Amino acid sequence: MKSNSTSRKRSKKYNPNKLTPAQVQANQRKAEMRREAAQEYEFSMRFVSSEIREFLKQKEIDEAYLLKQFPNAQSVPYHFSIAAYDYQDLAIVQVLEHVDVCEQWDVDLTITMSDRTDMYEGSLIVNQPFTAPKMNYFEFWAGKNDCYVDLGGGIRVKGWKGLNDEILRALEHNKKIPDGFGIDRIEVSLSTSARFKSVHTYQEFLLVAEWINKGIAEEQLRKLWITDQLIGNGRSFGYEGAA
Repeated sequence: MKSNSTSRKRSKKYNPNKLTPAQVQANQRKAEMRREAAQEYEFSMRFVSSEIREFLKQKEIDEAYLLKQFPNAQSVPYHFSIAAYDYQDLAIVQVLEHVDVCEQWDVDLTITMSDRTDMYEGSLIVNQPFTAPKMNYFEFWAGKNDCYVDLGGGIRVKGWKGLNDEILRALEHNKKIPDGFGIDRIEVSLSTSARFKSVHTYQEFLLVAEWINKGIAEEQLRKLWITDQLIGNGRSFGYEGAA
């Protein structure tokens, strides 16, 4: 026997909290970015000290008009300082303050020296490695008292004097350098590891890398520096740190 009742088709109730596929993908990407930003990364760069100073001096001449527009700027224009180091990753994260405290700094110096007394002919090349303990880049440049520095050969001293003074201290403890030799050229190799301060700084780093790949980094970094000056952004990588 058949029933006279008719079956009704159920309609789905609208759920305002249900995410769309696009929203799900966006949330997944945000979570992925947070995981990537939280990781520890290795950064490095190589440079010759005298070449950095010469590059910055020339940029000051070439873009004197820009500098006159911002006489109270506390930082070197980003397209000066990052370009001076050939857009290497350690220069990017330090100039733009993407990372905070770096783990142990590994420093390797290749120093070309010549005799100032005319007793020897030719030049002498000295390789001088040493390490600096955990600190941020400004401490690495200017100095830090509450730490110990390994100069190699079992020599460990208290306090980091800053990169330039530490180079001289390392040379003083190098027994392979004859008396009377002076420095002609110093090539510095730096490597360290650190975590990004935030997802935002990680994203900005990726953006700068994209500018470099597209060949537009100089102009975009110039615009970024101008914007920071106008809004009072406190990134303060000065000429002392840049050179």
